[in-house]
Amino acid sequence: MSADLRVVIVGGQHVGYHAARRLSDRGHDVVIVEKDRNRVEFLSDQYDATVIQGDGGRRSILRQTGLERSDVIAALTRYGAMTNIGICTMAANIEPDIGTVARIDHGDRDEYRGLVDRVVYPESLAAHAATNEIMHVAGSGVQTIEQVTGELTLLELTVTEDAPIADHELRDVSFPQGTVVVAGRDSNQLPGPEMVLEPGFRYLVAVRADVSDEVVRLFRG
Repeated sequence: MSADLRVVIVGGQHVGYHAARRLSDRGHDVVIVEKDRNRVEFLSDQYDATVIQGDGGRRSILRQTGLERSDVIAALTRYGAMTNIGICTMAANIEPDIGTVARIDHGDRDEYRGLVDRVVYPESLAAHAATNEIMHVAGSGVQTIEQVTGELTLLELTVTEDAPIADHELRDVSFPQGTVVVAGRDSNQLPGPEMVLEPGFRYLVAVRADVSDEVVRLFRG
């Protein structure tokens, strides 16, 4: 793929619209397909992108998007997982080398393995963001940065004054297997054996799900 991507987004409602805006802000070329006429007018007024009115589930409409010049198609409609999977399948049939992303409407990602390259579950992402804001307001010092896989999570953890690891060098801490300190957020420091885990400082930690509670206790006490 090129550094500046060309992305086709099918579905111009909230998820598709905001994805398109973010991609455009990063310098990528975006084409939006939306069948609702009023929404197409809104998108054309609000956003400097190619907007095609039509049903993205139709082969003739997909051909208008220039799939042969595109890197990825993202089917982000609100009409359900199988509609979005079908759109991606049709696009891949037209242009076999295109990458495919489909919006799903429940969290069982394994059901779609092999059908598309990646899936996205917006409700899960919204819950993730809401949980982080709740934890932030509560001053918990624990935030989930990303669910990397079903078993691996990237956490941001703040060391408390009375934490078992407070003021210890990294080499002196026995973390459970399945834990990697990735970076010191506040010190902009990559981890080395001499890095001190300072109270009040935040650290990015990749942690396996079955040991996450133990790791949190080491940072939080």
